[in-house]
Amino acid sequence: MTGDDGNLSYRGKGVLLRYPRESDREEFVELRRSSRAFLERWEPTPPPGFDAFGSDCFDRELAECRTVKREGLLVCGATDGVIYGRISFQEIIRGPLQQCFLGYWMGERFAGNGYMKSAIALSLRHAFAHLKLHRIEANVQPANEASRAVVRANGFKLEGFSPRYLKIRGRWRDHERWAIHR
Repeated sequence: MTGDDGNLSYRGKGVLLRYPRESDREEFVELRRSSRAFLERWEPTPPPGFDAFGSDCFDRELAECRTVKREGLLVCGATDGVIYGRISFQEIIRGPLQQCFLGYWMGERFAGNGYMKSAIALSLRHAFAHLKLHRIEANVQPANEASRAVVRANGFKLEGFSPRYLKIRGRWRDHERWAIHR
């Protein structure tokens, strides 16, 4: 659905998904900074010199929110528009595969309220209807119970286990491979 400002948005139970705007910078960066200890144990190690909890992160969001290879949406409160987190479809592969990798995070103060469950449900509508994808894969660390519960609740099926899949905080971490098909 497109809002009055021409910005694609989806509204669901407690959340609104929309593309980021420059005016979101301060709020986005503050949410990332205040949630750093909560998030960094699950997030990939950033490249040297890249501040994953500062303006660098927001610059990347703006630059890559609508590209051939990536689509990024902010998760916001449905009534007040406050930024809660972010969902992205990364490494979009076209051709006969029509697949991407799902990435997401929720600010610490908004976690545990069901917002990400609702946001992922909305984002799947966007991915399948608007982006015309066939398969979405989410890779989750086995110890991340909240993330496992969110993908399971949205219909993702456990497909496999990937040892030493992704470098997080300087160590290669095992991940479970979850996926959903159109």
